Amino acid sequence: MPRQVDHVQRRSEISAALWQVVSESGLEGLTLRSVAATAGCTTGMVTHYFRDKKALLAHARSVMHRRMADRIDAMPLRHSDPRAHLYAVAEQALPLDEERHLEAVVWSSFLLTTRTDQELLREHSVSHASWVRRLTTLVRAALPGEPEPGNLEERVRALVVCLDGLALNAVTDPDAYPPDLQRRVLERQLDLILEGNRTL
Repeated sequence: MPRQVDHVQRRSEISAALWQVVSESGLEGLTLRSVAATAGCTTGMVTHYFRDKKALLAHARSVMHRRMADRIDAMPLRHSDPRAHLYAVAEQALPLDEERHLEAVVWSSFLLTTRTDQELLREHSVSHASWVRRLTTLVRAALPGEPEPGNLEERVRALVVCLDGLALNAVTDPDAYPPDLQRRVLERQLDLILEGNRTL
């Protein structure tokens, strides 16, 4: 009788191998063959779950998004200090340690690929919209006790641009954008967007 294959487990093993390849060789080394070698299986087995390199990259992006979401969801709620909670969540998007640096590398590479691939662009748009909604909720909660500013969306977008810009620059030139500088810039950006109803 043929042995039953646990497809969820097998996909998880290949996913772990994919992330290991990226961590050791970067996205340049991400191929069906390298993932198969790391997972200890055939290339055919990998293509059973991921048809090509684009599918591998999309999955790496999905894993990155899930890892970040898991970290945020594991945080204790800070209702007494909404600004601190906003900062803690926003900080998860910055490459402040080895794990988040790797995630930023995957994210930036995926972002470039979306310029010429509509399918990947749609995936990016969905996850990006989810991130913006999360930040909007947190920014709204952290604003001073006054009527919601009419430019709330602009404030949230300014925060998103700040985080994306810091991540891209820190990946490209980490010596010029060390973690302590990233944290100071984020603090300054929060000061700007949480100034009540005054214009940015």
